[in-house]
Amino acid sequence: MSDRHIRTISLLIRMSLWGGSVPQSEIDGLGNIEEGEWREIHSIALRSGVAAIIFDAIMEYGISIPRRSKMMFISSVDKIERKYGEKRRTAVQLAGLFRQNGIRMMILKGVGLSLLYPHPNHRPCSDIDIYLFGEQKRGDEIVRKRLSADVNESHHHHTVFYVNGIMVENHYDFVETHSRRSKKTIEAYLKGFADTEPAIAETLDGETIYTPSPNLNAMFLILHSGSHFAAENISLRHLTDWALFLDRYGDSVDWGKMYEIADKCGFTVYLDCLNSMCTDYIGLSPDKCPRRSTDTDLVERAWRDVLKYKEKEIPSGIVKGWIFRIKRRISNIWKGRMVYQRDGVVVSFIRSALVHLIPPKYWK
Repeated sequence: MSDRHIRTISLLIRMSLWGGSVPQSEIDGLGNIEEGEWREIHSIALRSGVAAIIFDAIMEYGISIPRRSKMMFISSVDKIERKYGEKRRTAVQLAGLFRQNGIRMMILKGVGLSLLYPHPNHRPCSDIDIYLFGEQKRGDEIVRKRLSADVNESHHHHTVFYVNGIMVENHYDFVETHSRRSKKTIEAYLKGFADTEPAIAETLDGETIYTPSPNLNAMFLILHSGSHFAAENISLRHLTDWALFLDRYGDSVDWGKMYEIADKCGFTVYLDCLNSMCTDYIGLSPDKCPRRSTDTDLVERAWRDVLKYKEKEIPSGIVKGWIFRIKRRISNIWKGRMVYQRDGVVVSFIRSALVHLIPPKYWK
C-alpha cells in the first residue's frame, strides 16, 4: 500500500464526514488518480468498512473516476445498503417484540452507531448486539417461544440466536471477563454506567430503541475496539465510528472519569492513540477529545496497522490453529501492552487459552 493511497483514503473519509473543512486544493488533486489506483483504493476501502462513505465523497464532490472503478463502488454500496436494511428491519422487529413484553432493548454498536453517520445505511453492519437491562434470560425465552429460535449458550458474555437469518448476540456482560485480569474491573465500570445513567431513546422506523449513555458508549467502544486491536487488528470503520461518536457526544463524556478508569485498568495509551488517529488522520476536531500525551511514532505505527486490516480465518486443525494463535499473539504484543497495560503477557496468554479450551458453563 503506497503513501499516495493512504493519503487519498484519509482525504476521502475527511471529505465525506466533515465536508467543508477540507481545502479545495487537496480535492482537486484527486483528478489525477489512474484506474489501477482506484481499484486498489476500492479494495482497501471495502475490506475496511468505508467503501460507501468514500463513494459518498466521490459523488458529492463530482470527482471523475474511470467507469469500471465507479461501477465497482456502486455494486459494493448497493450490497451494503441491502444488508443494512435487513439488519435495521430485524432490529426494529426485535425491539417491538421485547417492548410488547415490557423489556427495553439497547443496541450496542452496529445499527445504533449508524445513526451517527450522514447516511446511516452506508455504515456496514454484521450481526446485532443487544443488551436488555438485566432481562437477558427472559429475552432468550421470549425469542424461543415467539420466534421458535434456537438459543446458543456456548459463548462467553452473550447468548446467540438467529432472526431472519441474522445473528443476534444477547449480552449479559458487555465484555468477556475471563481472558484478562483487568476485564472484571472493566465490566464492573460498564455495568455501573448502565445502571446509573439513562440510556438514549431513539425512534427507529416508528419503534423505540435505546443506545448507551455517552459514558457507557465511550468506554464500551474504547474497550471493544481495543480488544480487537490487541488480538488481531481494527479497521477504518472502527475509527469512523469513534470519530462520529465523539463529534456528537464528546462534550458529554466525563473525560476525567474516563481517564481515571483508563489509568486504573491500563488502557490509557490506547485511548490516547485512538483519539490521535481520529484527529490526525480522520479529521476529527481536537476540541472533541483530550489527549494526555501523544507518541507520534506509536500513533503512526497503529495507523498503518489499521490500514492493513484484513480478516484472517484461523486454520482448521488443532495444531495449525494453535500455532496461528501463538504467532498472532506474539506479533501483537506491542498492541496488547497499549490496551492491557496492567496485565502480564504470559499470564494473559494462559488465561486466553483457557477461555478457548473451557466451555463458558464452567466459568459461570
